[in-house]
Amino acid sequence: MSFEIRKGLYALDTFEDHHAALGLPVDAEPAQVRKRYLRVARKLHPDSLVGCDPDDKQKATDVLSKLVNPAYEMLYQDKNRKEYLLSVRLRGQQVHQQRDQLTGGLGEAAKKLFKAPNLDGSYHQMVQALADQQFESLDRITDVVGTLSELNLVYLLRKEGKGQVATQPEPVAPIDRGTGGKSIPGRGTEDNGPSTIIQPNPFPMRSLADGYLRRAEEYLRKQAHSQAILELRDGLRAAPQDSRCHSLMGIIYLQQNQATMAKVSIRKALELNPNDLRALEGRRKLASMGHKIELSSEADRSAGYSQLD
Repeated sequence: MSFEIRKGLYALDTFEDHHAALGLPVDAEPAQVRKRYLRVARKLHPDSLVGCDPDDKQKATDVLSKLVNPAYEMLYQDKNRKEYLLSVRLRGQQVHQQRDQLTGGLGEAAKKLFKAPNLDGSYHQMVQALADQQFESLDRITDVVGTLSELNLVYLLRKEGKGQVATQPEPVAPIDRGTGGKSIPGRGTEDNGPSTIIQPNPFPMRSLADGYLRRAEEYLRKQAHSQAILELRDGLRAAPQDSRCHSLMGIIYLQQNQATMAKVSIRKALELNPNDLRALEGRRKLASMGHKIELSSEADRSAGYSQLD
């Protein structure tokens, strides 16, 4: 069984969309990759196809060996994963440059995603819906994978076009060259400009914690605080310096009336990012409860928090 797919990211020369092959979003975490692979591998394993037509068994074997297994090896093994995600980032830039050429014949699902106001939410819902039926009919496997790859293409294109988006970490502050922005004799006023600012990459390597944060927020909406905390702890193991994990954890502790724990998390978030809006909200709430968080004077100035001191 051959797999000739020329839709979505597959339209780019020599590129294999392994996320689409496994039915995963392009920001899937390794744990998600493994869980999805085990589920698919069980479904396609010969032992699960007892009584099926020999041709169907062969198709399942081909799908497993030529699509699923290579995708798993690339997305789960650490070294391969890092190299592949770098390639995906570069493809995102290429997609943006070739926008008209690559989006001319998009299917209905991709066109819908192009117009979706909630890009992240719509993207993940649409990928999940397709993944649920991806391996139900092996005769249609290339069509489904192609549609998934078109969704990936549109997602990368819109992310690349927007650059900084709401789900990205805050931009890193300009690097302090030790001049304090003052004039240097013989050189005039120092103009560090954009070269001194580390800009976050516009997806998919925004932060290793993004997936954990998204799931934690979903649990929080359902008032499942314990599950949300577990997701955030996993997120912090992946990205210890992500202020968003600390600030959201602090807010959850506040909702559970655990002021001491909330104070620890909120302080850490503000130390990492004095402009974290969620952490600032938590700090104000704690202050109103009599739990004042002291930060360095520099951090307080950055946070614009002097009115509460």
